Amino acid sequence: MKRILVILTVYTLLVGKIFAQQLNLDTVIERSARAVEEVLPQGAKVAVLNFVSTSETFSDHVIEELTGKLVNGRKVTIVDRRNLALISQEMNLQLSGEVSDESAQALGRLLGAQSIVSGTLTNMGTFYRFRVRVINVETAAIQTQASYDLRNDEQVAFLLSGNSTNVPNVVSGETSPSVTNSIIEGTIVPGNNFIEKLAWLQRSADSHNTYILEIRANENITPHVFYYDDAININIVLRGVGANRVIRLRSHGTMFTVRQNVTLILDNNITLQGHNGNNGSMVYVNGGVFRMNNGSTITGNSGGFRNPSYGNQIIGSGVFINNGLFEMNGGIISNNSADSGTGVFIARDGNFIMNGGNISSNTASNFGGAVFLHGGRFTMNGG
Repeated sequence: MKRILVILTVYTLLVGKIFAQQLNLDTVIERSARAVEEVLPQGAKVAVLNFVSTSETFSDHVIEELTGKLVNGRKVTIVDRRNLALISQEMNLQLSGEVSDESAQALGRLLGAQSIVSGTLTNMGTFYRFRVRVINVETAAIQTQASYDLRNDEQVAFLLSGNSTNVPNVVSGETSPSVTNSIIEGTIVPGNNFIEKLAWLQRSADSHNTYILEIRANENITPHVFYYDDAININIVLRGVGANRVIRLRSHGTMFTVRQNVTLILDNNITLQGHNGNNGSMVYVNGGVFRMNNGSTITGNSGGFRNPSYGNQIIGSGVFINNGLFEMNGGIISNNSADSGTGVFIARDGNFIMNGGNISSNTASNFGGAVFLHGGRFTMNGG
């Protein structure tokens, strides 16, 4: 019996050690940033080049978050990714895929970088191996390589597949039979990319019309306000084509502000992606109407409005309804963080109607990780 107990104790310790070594994604990215900083001198110019995984969404997320950690660490100087993107396009390189050492060095020299950072994700069965390495641009010598075991949790599953799996519901409403995502018809907005389409709308939008913006690639944008002078009853539909398309916020602020006389609809295959340390919501409803349909997602925004009226707390990381209506017919709001009212914050004149969808895995340091009602109105149907 004593021998059996000893064997069980050793087994338990070994299993505990194995699981303890599996880290979540935020921790892995944080440790990777510190590993990069440890081998580089103060002020070294660094290009965060690429990250190879099976998902462009996952790779983009890692690149953006790792870049942010290094910028905030203030030890190294990070190359502006807008310059990196322009040069990589000229060299016909995809930064979320495999890049040869020779191409990486060439990119580094063109950017004036002293070191380049790249990484890979490997499926190990029950977990992932996350690797980051730093290469000297001039000598091609590997300056460091860090390797971590990444836990296959809901955040990783979501970023790799575009769908959350086994996520515990905080607020969930099964889509009722009366709520369906019918095919929305309207004018297809011309333009080569999302920014051009938004510019066309600003020039040409007319009253009592529905405009459909078909998103055919992942996009990075600055904050945008949906409002059109002297026009009323305008419907704006964002729809991904061919696959789930990610619209990332590349600067601080609120991604979309919806003002009076405008209805913004997130339709199928659209993900709004925020970032750490942001000072705005993903969507701010200020007089207009905002709708989410099946296949839409709001995720990855850490931060929100810092409002003295609410004790100087950071609020409304996902959706902030100040004045107007948010109607959720489907979709997901997940993996956002703030002090209070992280998923949806409803102010005094706000109205939130939830017919379906899922609000889950949002973090609040105080209260209201899913929905926080501050004098407005919240109606949940079909739950």
